[in-house]
Amino acid sequence: MTASRVLLVTKGLDIGGIERVVVDLAVGLRRVGTAVEVAIVNERRDGLLGSLRSAGVVVHGLGGTDHIGVPAARRLARLVAQPTIDVVHVHGPLPAIVARLAPGHRPLITSSHTLWTALRAPVRLAWRSTAARDAASVAVSAAVAASLPPSIAARTRVIPHGVDPAEIRAALASVAKRGAHAEVVTAVAVASHRDVKNYPNLLRAVRVARDAGAPVRLVAVGEGPDLERHRNLAAQLGLADAVVFVAPTPDALGAIAAADLLVVASDFEGQPLVVSEALALGRPVVATAVGRVPELVTPNVGRVVPPGDAEALGAALAELALHSDLRLAMGAAAAQAGLSWTLADVVDAHLALYEEVGDGPQEAR
Repeated sequence: MTASRVLLVTKGLDIGGIERVVVDLAVGLRRVGTAVEVAIVNERRDGLLGSLRSAGVVVHGLGGTDHIGVPAARRLARLVAQPTIDVVHVHGPLPAIVARLAPGHRPLITSSHTLWTALRAPVRLAWRSTAARDAASVAVSAAVAASLPPSIAARTRVIPHGVDPAEIRAALASVAKRGAHAEVVTAVAVASHRDVKNYPNLLRAVRVARDAGAPVRLVAVGEGPDLERHRNLAAQLGLADAVVFVAPTPDALGAIAAADLLVVASDFEGQPLVVSEALALGRPVVATAVGRVPELVTPNVGRVVPPGDAEALGAALAELALHSDLRLAMGAAAAQAGLSWTLADVVDAHLALYEEVGDGPQEAR
């Protein structure tokens, strides 16, 4: 049996990494004729909802919170047990735990987007104790897969996210051509203002780079609970004229294409999508060694530094900002290698997985 109706489940549809994976996958599946629906636990997180609706994807709002809640859990359990659904694919640990425990659930796939050690202890315990009910497990990067307990990692396959070549071309066409020797070099960070993204480290790195004489300017695209604290820190560091804080946008590609390089300062990541996108756009990357970053950012396309090291991050920013020839050579190398894994490849990999689990044994049907 080939899966003919797929239900994707996610906590919300904010403008973020996990959410973009779900939306891109849903739209890609729809394009190739697969009947796909999406269930959202927290309907208030709706930044990407329009993308699903414009693609004709059916969306189920469960009326829950970030912690799901009993009413939303019951709605999710009823939804995943519908006999007309062939495969349920859950993104996020809490919805996955609920779906696993639903009576009469369909073949279930769960995707891990976060390092195992980054999950709270109660979530890890519940995940481990229910994981045997999965028909298959997916990790978004080799680093995420390696962090899983051996019993889960042994049956987990890695399916990273990809880029859409048409969207890459459109983003590049939308920006003006930049000169090789611009007076100001723009680094863009596309990240929410939360602890894990470590904006304080990034802002201090910008200070280090500018103290080294680098004409670097930071455009910080994102929102979050720590935004005002980061604005204040930028002012304290004397960076009021060197850092611009911008609201999040569904057009992350356009924001990256308009910059000279991408910077990622996170302490933890599974697969920062913006890194793949920046490389496909021909933009060099300066990033911390988190998640999939070391797999993607080789010395010819950027620099990788230890998390939390503002001096190293600042030195890497300064190197690329001060040496335009190096920066442009990295960008050219990135553009040449950046389309090796596309969104079409991601859709094909998932379709093969859906067909595989649809043919396999199904517990509690």
